[in-house]
Amino acid sequence: MNTKPLFILFLMLLGLASCSKTPSNGDTEMHISYTANGKPLVTDSLGYVNEAGEQYMVTEIQWFISKITIVGEKGDEYELGKVFYIDTNLPESQKLATSAIPCQRYIALRFTFGLDGNDNVTGRFVNPPENAMFWPDLLGGGYHYMKLNGKYLDENNQLAPMNLHLGIGQNEDLTVFYQNYFTVELPLDLDVEEDSLNVICLDMNIDHWFSDPHTYRIATFGSGIMQNQEAQQILKENGHNVFSIKTPDDMELIKKTTQLLQKAAPKPHFMTWENIKNTLSDIKEQR
Repeated sequence: MNTKPLFILFLMLLGLASCSKTPSNGDTEMHISYTANGKPLVTDSLGYVNEAGEQYMVTEIQWFISKITIVGEKGDEYELGKVFYIDTNLPESQKLATSAIPCQRYIALRFTFGLDGNDNVTGRFVNPPENAMFWPDLLGGGYHYMKLNGKYLDENNQLAPMNLHLGIGQNEDLTVFYQNYFTVELPLDLDVEEDSLNVICLDMNIDHWFSDPHTYRIATFGSGIMQNQEAQQILKENGHNVFSIKTPDDMELIKKTTQLLQKAAPKPHFMTWENIKNTLSDIKEQR
């Protein structure tokens, strides 16, 4: 009996089976954290000093991240998500449920801070909280890229508003508009596995909005900068090193430290590092 045709058929079927095998994917999630003055950010704490020597507090940060892309070691790219709204008032928004991607090693993360011209369209968001980020049509339309709100001690040592609102810029007569979003690319060392949740930890360092390459002085530009392209441009250029990748262990430490510092508040919405240090000292003595 001639078995050669059967053998060839077997090889063909084996080849079809191997070709139809679905590559394994791993689930991914991105976690967001914030630091300032080398410590985890605690909102409503008048305990931070920027490069210009101004003392300030952050009350909330609301922002968009979009076009999140991850790059494999062979140069292949996968999009993790198109647009995400992140809000320090919404703890659940600090964890972004991103797309499943092929199991392999990834070496870079790329994303857009804010919304680019294709995504930043007036009326895109009809429900809160995203629709509250609207940017007036007269000023270019679309949405804020970020609202970093807080207060600072002015030259009279009085609390004054600090509202760093980034979005589309304009010239003085509102005839020319400037796109102030920017792209961030960060080195990454991530091996995506099939049977585990693969977490990417992204940190925003508040210090860097105020420094490198420009020293940003809050008192110079005041509390409202939506119509001040000079201020917008400085913050855009400073944004090049605001973000970094942390390890999951770093993120867990940031989370625990933030919870501890929140408990150290002498009263709601007003916390200083002096009070925090005293509280930590008391905790240490009681251990």
